[in-house]
Amino acid sequence: MEQKAKQKSYLSAQDFQSVPAEEISAISKDLNPLVSVLMITHNHEIHIAQAIESILNQECEFSFELIIGEDCSLDRTREICLDFQKRYPGKVRVVFSDKNVGMHRNFGRIWHRARGKYIAMCEGDDYWVDRGKIAKQASWLEEHSKFTLYGSLTEKIRQDKDGFWIKCGVVGPVEIRDRYSLEDLIPHYNFHFSSIMLRKDMIRFPLWFWDMYCVDRPLYLLCAEKGPVGFLPEITSVYRLHEGGIWSTVTQREKACKSIKLFETVNKHFKHRYNKCIRLTISSIVWSYMAESLEAGDRSSARRLFWVSMSYLFPRLKISTLRFQMVVFLRLYFPSIYRGLRNARSKT
Repeated sequence: MEQKAKQKSYLSAQDFQSVPAEEISAISKDLNPLVSVLMITHNHEIHIAQAIESILNQECEFSFELIIGEDCSLDRTREICLDFQKRYPGKVRVVFSDKNVGMHRNFGRIWHRARGKYIAMCEGDDYWVDRGKIAKQASWLEEHSKFTLYGSLTEKIRQDKDGFWIKCGVVGPVEIRDRYSLEDLIPHYNFHFSSIMLRKDMIRFPLWFWDMYCVDRPLYLLCAEKGPVGFLPEITSVYRLHEGGIWSTVTQREKACKSIKLFETVNKHFKHRYNKCIRLTISSIVWSYMAESLEAGDRSSARRLFWVSMSYLFPRLKISTLRFQMVVFLRLYFPSIYRGLRNARSKT
């Protein structure tokens, strides 16, 4: 009875198979690729070709497959994907449906179809810049059997006022180490989705996975639950920041709520073994959204997020940070006093 209850807490093959899906593919069933590259896409018409080409340009001595989950786009995304499938029938698989299934189920249906020992990812609006990416990562994981995931650096780009894509930062670990534990991965977004490779057999998806706002962060933590994570200190991919991104349309308060739900759920999943670390992480994330709301002039949202952040910080308030928090409190509730103190300080 206990075993049946445990099984029900995880997604099954039937759950993945229940997601509406058609596949166009000409890949030999006798061929077992070492790596499956998963690409979820929706309305990425202007970016998808570059994303696919960056995968097909990989230079390696082993076989790999690209599985594209096209989630009922309203533009020419599906047409472009199917064109690549016709041109590369032995390597590209396109999975789609007549209705939108959402990001998680789109990801789930291509994850379930992946045959590779290792899984790499690239969303339809990002791309890879290192032609040796999967060769390096697969080789490293083959040599380091205890490691579950191998991440690298990702360059961020955004469009300037003239429409040119410019560099605007790098996504990577806060601290450079040879290995990272689960507790190391909780506080920070160490790796962009396009940068990682992981062992497929390390992952079992809990039922709650369907209901989270993102795929990548819970995936990393589920992986790190089974073993350490490695780091390749090289830029292998590019993350494109643009207004068409899903996260860019969400308000700061909504982002905070979604982040809280994720980490509260993860905390329960890990039976509160990392409770202190997770609560501090929630406080830090909510504080960052509070700061963004304040800078945007949304004082009402900023006030609410301030107290939510502080609630997760209690009873671990530090004297060293209390002064800074009081300054923010003044800025939120007594802006005239805050400005007067700031002006007085600037004159001294």
